[in-house]
Amino acid sequence: MSQTVEHLLKNSHLPGPRGNLELLGSFSKTASAKEIAECLSYCQDDLHNSPEEFVVMCGIVGFCIKNNNRIKKTLSTIRKYASHSSWRIREAVAIGIQEITENNTKEILENLKVWMDGNDLEKRAIVAALCEPKLLKEKSFILELLEILKQITMPFAKIEGKLSENQNSLRKTLGYGWSVAIVSLPKEGKASFEKIAKNKNKQIQWIVKENLKKNRLKVMDKTWVESLQNYVLQNYR
Repeated sequence: MSQTVEHLLKNSHLPGPRGNLELLGSFSKTASAKEIAECLSYCQDDLHNSPEEFVVMCGIVGFCIKNNNRIKKTLSTIRKYASHSSWRIREAVAIGIQEITENNTKEILENLKVWMDGNDLEKRAIVAALCEPKLLKEKSFILELLEILKQITMPFAKIEGKLSENQNSLRKTLGYGWSVAIVSLPKEGKASFEKIAKNKNKQIQWIVKENLKKNRLKVMDKTWVESLQNYVLQNYR
C-alpha cells in the first residue's frame, strides 16, 4: 500500500455521515496514474460506509480528471461504477463527469447518450451528472439536456406497479433534476415540463410534484409554480 492510499484510508471520515470531500478534491486533481489505479483496485461489491469506499471514489474522480482529453475512453471505463451497490461510488461517477464536462460539453453528451440504453442506475448517473448549475451555461447544451430528461422520464409512464430499488433511485434524481434544468433556461424548460405534467401516471406525477416543491423554481417564477401545482391537484388526485 502506498503512503498516498494509506493517507486516504486514514482521513476518509468513513464510516460516518459524510466522506472527506475536500481530500477527494485535492487528491483527484494531483493524483498520478499509478495512484489512481491503486485506488480503483480497492473496488469490490460491498464497501458500504468504509474507508475503502472513499478510496475508490478518489480513484474514479481522479481517473476522469487525469483522462479528460480522452472523453470516450474515460466514460466507457467508469460506466461500470455507475451501477455499483454503493451510492457514494455512484455519486463519484457523477462528480467525475461534472469535473470534465465544462470544456467538453458536445463530446460528453455524445458519449453519455449511449448510457440511455443502459440500466436505471446508468440513466440516473446521466441526470445526476448533468443537472448541475455550474455546467448549464450554453443554450444548446440545456436544450439537449431537456430532451434527455424527457426521454429518461417518460418510460415511467408505463410502470403501474411498485418501483424497483434502482427505478426508485432514478425517480428521486429526476425529482430534483428537472428543476435545475428549468431555472437555467426558464422559457423552454417550463414548456418542456408542462408537457410532462399532463401525463396521468402516478410515477410521473410524483416527479412533477417533487420538482414543484423546490425553492429554486419558486424563486424563478412563483406564479407559474402555483398555477402548475393547482393544475396537478385538480386533474390528478
